[in-house]
Amino acid sequence: MTLTVTLRQRAQVGDRARSDFVVGTHDHLPGGVMRGAFAGSWLARHGGHADTDLAAFLALFEGGVRYGPLFVDQPPVPLSVVAHKYLPSDDCEFSELDQAVNGDAPARCLACDSPLETPKGLGGAAPPVSRRTSVAIHTSGVAATGQIVTRDTLDTLDTDLRFRGNLVGDASLLDVLADLSPLRIGGRRTTHGRADVEIESGRPELPQMLPDGRIILRLRSPGVFVDDCGRPSRDPNATELAEVLGTQVTVQRRWTRWVTVGGWHIASGLPKPVELAVAGGSTYVLALAGAVPDEAVEALARRGVGLRRHEGFGDLGGAPTLPPDRAAREAAARRWREFVGAMPPLQALKLHAGAWADFLDRIAAYARGETTGEQVLAATPSVGPHTDRALERLLAASPDDVTRLLQDWRSQR
Repeated sequence: MTLTVTLRQRAQVGDRARSDFVVGTHDHLPGGVMRGAFAGSWLARHGGHADTDLAAFLALFEGGVRYGPLFVDQPPVPLSVVAHKYLPSDDCEFSELDQAVNGDAPARCLACDSPLETPKGLGGAAPPVSRRTSVAIHTSGVAATGQIVTRDTLDTLDTDLRFRGNLVGDASLLDVLADLSPLRIGGRRTTHGRADVEIESGRPELPQMLPDGRIILRLRSPGVFVDDCGRPSRDPNATELAEVLGTQVTVQRRWTRWVTVGGWHIASGLPKPVELAVAGGSTYVLALAGAVPDEAVEALARRGVGLRRHEGFGDLGGAPTLPPDRAAREAAARRWREFVGAMPPLQALKLHAGAWADFLDRIAAYARGETTGEQVLAATPSVGPHTDRALERLLAASPDDVTRLLQDWRSQR
């Protein structure tokens, strides 16, 4: 399932203690935060006690549902991806390269000599964050001397923020969660963090299958892995993977980074245990001893990997969206030139009074999906076979190409 959370108020989603007296915030909504928000709403409706329906509480929040991290745009950039440190040129073979798919990249670009390095942070746009400094209030109602605190919050002053991610569980449990909207997310819940939630049907992103049968695992959230003796490990447990995929698994290549993860358990008022984990974006290439059916790959995507999965750890993603390489850019440019080169006959409509302006309006409506190609053909006067063929080709193009061409035409007016 796909969980969509729309923040209606600013939210303070604390990440970790800092030495500069700044209370920071995550740039996404971790699965553990969403689990806590749903649990808080459930407890509020049941008198503040899980004992009112302990079985339901345990099913919802202690393993029956897996809460994945939510992002405004793209998850963390896979650590297997390298990108130009400086702006690439048109001669560069690629802007970004995924080494899990394409093999090792050189240390520097062969065309522009820019260093190649792993990008940090999210793979797309990050939500806006605002910073506010205030003073603590004494019990007497006045400002406390010397007690200043600075907080970062996810900012919703200009627009609501919408986050999306995975939510996995039985339909009956997810129906209960959907009924808990609206939620309060993060800290300072009396004035912050009001959010609406929507749960839609859908499949989680599947790990990428390479043509030679290998599988690429990319973590959307930190992974907590241990070996057979319970010691922290940088790799997902091979026995665990083999049980899900149905064949022996070997981690052939890896790109990882160590992090520590913890959190705060609001119900008990105690910190969660701090774990040594691998960072979100860590990537593994798995070699398989035998063929794996698509159902097993989907089961792995739904399950996740590692420990504490119901808290949002070990969530898996698919292939990243990377800028096109030079060959793809050149092919796209040729295709666009050919497309534009076939369009001049349509400008014969300018010879008919008012026909050109009406035509542009109809094409704009077609690009927005408000009218059909048949309706455009019926309403456009025919001025010759060349114009008719150009119009048919225009209507066969993608909405993005039609919109781009329309912008070019209107800029020439």
